[in-house]
Amino acid sequence: MHPSAPNGAIRRPVSAAAALAFMFTLTACGGGSDASDTPPTSGPPPGAGAPQGAVVCKDYDMQDVTVAPKTITIRNNADEQIYPVLSTSTNAENLWVQGCLRTTEALPTDVVYKLYVNDGQGIPPGSEVTITLPLYSELGPRQYITWWNGGRMLLADRNKRLRNDEDKPMATPAEVTCQAQGTACKLTTYSSKVQFPEDAFAQLSEYTFGDSDIPAGQAARLLKPANVGYNISYVDHVYMPVAIGPRDNPYIGYSGSVQKPAEFRKALRSFLGGLGEGWPVYNMSEVRLPGGYNIFAQRGGYLVQDPDVPVQPPDGQNPPVLTVQKCIDKQCTPEEQRSLQWGQSVQNIQDLWGACVDWGSEDISAYTRKKYPQDCPAPQAMRDNMALVKDFFAENHKKYLAMYDAKQCTGEPKGSGKIPPHVAEFKYWEAIKHIYGWVPYNEGCGAGANKLSATTAQGRDHAYVQAMYIQDLQYNYGQSAVQADPRLVFNPYVKLIHDDLGMSAYGFSVDDAVGFMSELGNGLVFTVGGVQGLENGRAFNYHDGFDVLLGNPADRVPENKPLLKKYGACSLGQDAGDPNCENFKQDVLMPDANRIVGFRIGTMPSYPMKVRFTDAQDNVYTLLVKEKFAACTGALANCPSNRASIVDSSACSVTTPQGGKHPKSDMWCVGANPNQSRENDEAAIKNHLGSSQKTENKAR
Repeated sequence: MHPSAPNGAIRRPVSAAAALAFMFTLTACGGGSDASDTPPTSGPPPGAGAPQGAVVCKDYDMQDVTVAPKTITIRNNADEQIYPVLSTSTNAENLWVQGCLRTTEALPTDVVYKLYVNDGQGIPPGSEVTITLPLYSELGPRQYITWWNGGRMLLADRNKRLRNDEDKPMATPAEVTCQAQGTACKLTTYSSKVQFPEDAFAQLSEYTFGDSDIPAGQAARLLKPANVGYNISYVDHVYMPVAIGPRDNPYIGYSGSVQKPAEFRKALRSFLGGLGEGWPVYNMSEVRLPGGYNIFAQRGGYLVQDPDVPVQPPDGQNPPVLTVQKCIDKQCTPEEQRSLQWGQSVQNIQDLWGACVDWGSEDISAYTRKKYPQDCPAPQAMRDNMALVKDFFAENHKKYLAMYDAKQCTGEPKGSGKIPPHVAEFKYWEAIKHIYGWVPYNEGCGAGANKLSATTAQGRDHAYVQAMYIQDLQYNYGQSAVQADPRLVFNPYVKLIHDDLGMSAYGFSVDDAVGFMSELGNGLVFTVGGVQGLENGRAFNYHDGFDVLLGNPADRVPENKPLLKKYGACSLGQDAGDPNCENFKQDVLMPDANRIVGFRIGTMPSYPMKVRFTDAQDNVYTLLVKEKFAACTGALANCPSNRASIVDSSACSVTTPQGGKHPKSDMWCVGANPNQSRENDEAAIKNHLGSSQKTENKAR
């Protein structure tokens, strides 16, 4: 898992719409029918005629509402068998079930549930399976399997180390079903106290369906089932090419890689023979690499005894988690089999921090023989940047100690009030781990404590330090001075992910590339080794697309009422039957019981494009977006630099349900406002279309 994620949770950033809703209040200009004039209708009770696996929850008004299941499709485009396993997480508080039932009862889950597809057999090349997952399965009073919150998807290419002695077989809930193409699909379920071992022959991905939060003015959580969240854990390790895309949302490209496994593995081996010489590998017979944080965090870890592990130190102790390719190739001495867990590329990192940053009187000879400052090979700008990052984390550590002085932390072990010894002082080794994980000092204080966003150093705030850390340090492999001297590469793993493997996936925890995604959708598609099966075969990145942000109209809309009914987009010149996008294509339907304040057009064939959406009053909005947003290179307030040429206001319109021009059409079109933002403490700069024109919710 991601180093900064709490146990059992997946990362769920605040949505762009929530962060910028105040900028765009366009929906429901009026002119359509007034909802208050519509007579109430009657229909079947919630759940009647619902698909298998549907769950009846409570909505914002505590009325029954049916929540349909979502699906996960796994497509094998590789030329080898794959073995899919899905697992849930443990939760001290079951937030999703709480939100469904509108209760404050904890309803904890203290075991992991693992769902195997064709256990031991997997699925062959050219086949796919689709698993239908309800929000939860009820095993007994106050006992649930929560399928939607904090799930893991393990895609393995070997049927090894996928089971554990802790696993206990159980019946697969009847509402969890599976369909297949080109193969069988039998589901086998186990409960367990543990997740998967570190040396599984697999690529880990993570998913979460929906969200759960506490509405303003209410005490109980509310389930919001519309979105699908997902990421591939390339920030943690890299092993196999996996791509993920949403179901029923064709405007979002895939995350990850669609390379063939052989090509992907060739790039990993090439990395180890070049810039990544001596980069740690997992103690496995196939190449699997840890990320820049894990090379430090997992150093010293041990595996359970397994005769199939290639590096077996002769001292009789458990084998190490990490080793180097030299040892995998049987070229290590007995002592090296135990102790050799990194080589030259990692030593270069340790040398940089030892020679270019002042650690005072601390003895760091266990990590580097280089001396500060005479052995530093870096230019002055890089030295200054590294010193600033070190000072930034030193300041965060001071705040951490102050929290213990103020009795704000439970300590470790929990309840002891004691600072863990390894972080009681600010020292080189733990500082390096925190820096490459970009995680605060909060051990014994809780995952949300002592946020980096509240830390400053040398008169610089978190936003400045993080942006510099990303662009000037983590991405420094593109700088001419660094290319001339590979010893200066701050993190070779980032180049591997972005350049060598050609992925926009996260290469480190606060990368401004594509990490966790949260998009509208009715499920997810996972593919191995190709694009077939994905709804959108183009790779997603934030630069290519934009959000359309609505916000709340002048007349407040309750949280259980929609602002939009549907939306769609069309690239000009792509459809021979409709080259000018005259057809009113809107193929994404919005949920009818959620106030969702925007949507994303993420990955399209080309610009210019027409974007259309229909509001709750059946008014239709049409935008002609002529070109991409220019990359932001200065102050966000001045971005994008091509703001004036992005939207063609002369081709913009709002039409009434009867097809006529809306009286406020011109006002809204003139107010269309392209803008860019960095959300909260995230790194990525995202593109948005909003409007300066305040509009009304109901007809006048």
